[in-house]
Amino acid sequence: MTTAELYDVVVVGGGPAGSTAGAFLAQAGRRVLLVEREPFPRFHVGESLLPATLPILDRLGVHRAIAERGFQVKYGATFHDQESGLEHTFYFLQDKPWPNYTYQVPRADFDALLLEHAQKLGVDVRQPATVESVAFDAGGVTVTAESHGQRNEVRARFLVDASGRAGLLSQKIGRRERIPNLGKVALFAHWRGGWRAPGPDEGNIRIYVFESGWFWWIPLAGDRTSVGCVMHARTVRDWGETREALYREMIRRCRRVAEGLQGAQQVTEVHSEASFSYRNTPVVGDRFLAVGDAIAFVDPIFSGGVHIAMQSGELAARAIDQALTDGRFEARRFTAYERHVWGGLRPFFRFIHKYYEPAFLELFLKPKAAFGMVDAVLSVLSGGAFLGMSWRARASLLLLFSIARVNVWMRRRAGLPVESRLEW
Repeated sequence: MTTAELYDVVVVGGGPAGSTAGAFLAQAGRRVLLVEREPFPRFHVGESLLPATLPILDRLGVHRAIAERGFQVKYGATFHDQESGLEHTFYFLQDKPWPNYTYQVPRADFDALLLEHAQKLGVDVRQPATVESVAFDAGGVTVTAESHGQRNEVRARFLVDASGRAGLLSQKIGRRERIPNLGKVALFAHWRGGWRAPGPDEGNIRIYVFESGWFWWIPLAGDRTSVGCVMHARTVRDWGETREALYREMIRRCRRVAEGLQGAQQVTEVHSEASFSYRNTPVVGDRFLAVGDAIAFVDPIFSGGVHIAMQSGELAARAIDQALTDGRFEARRFTAYERHVWGGLRPFFRFIHKYYEPAFLELFLKPKAAFGMVDAVLSVLSGGAFLGMSWRARASLLLLFSIARVNVWMRRRAGLPVESRLEW
């Protein structure tokens, strides 16, 4: 990179949020530079997609390539609570603006495919390259990056922070707010030879809640299964042995997972991720905005990560393209983008908080179709909240949360636990 290179937009980060934003901007005829610090493919958590992601893949023109990769198809999600024995499988609905299926994807392959597609559309991709400094002025932004021992500068009219949990701009000019009680640690690995459900249910994600936390069970193509345990950070702090030993201990404590892995072989090392939930500020500013995990990260129990990344990437590209057209780049120009993103994120946050409450979990695992409540829940958990929710859907969710409050009272009278499991 040299000082002579001028771009419309610099995107920092090549994950799904950055590659999506860059690809849509390139489709619109904008000159885009994308800087990614890691060489792809690279191992990553978050392998379960939502149905509402697929129309975004269609608009990107990459869905066919995704389908041809032979990723595991997913038609629903099964939730099981070890303490109560309750279990329910939610199947994605027909007749929605999105299909009734999605994919389970190894993120190394999926993310690399998205980045390659952005490059094919004309995005100038530089990797590995690490951004060292960002300087804004009245005319644009200067980005200094290091690659293969060489430091270079580029100029652009706008910057997209797609740096993920690193939170480039929140670290330099803003702050990160931890969300109380959602601070968790995940330990996860891939296995071969794990249990598979018969028929169409084979690809369903499974969530197993037990006393010490919860497990995800994500079947991938090629007889691989991603198995991860999410637990309170203090569980890890108090553990005196290796993380591998802790992972094995959590498997032992969760009966369904232990049974499903009998005879299976662990084929990757145990990976870890920590501090699962936060909000970053600022989201928008003069000549910049953030997308995906650079905005916020929510507990992954409902598999929203990739969808949030790609949906915010598309919304960002739309807002930036309009700004480039009319030449206005002040922060207030992007308040509509910020409102739209938070409108899609808030339902995820609310469901996550409620999911850890026994009174709500009991209702969630014994759903009633009355008053459209199941339809409303599935619309949120399919990623549909970003498209806006009808007043009927909002009323149905309000009714569900009201019934949950009544259930708290009933459980308390019966001497049953009511404290949120967020307090593990």
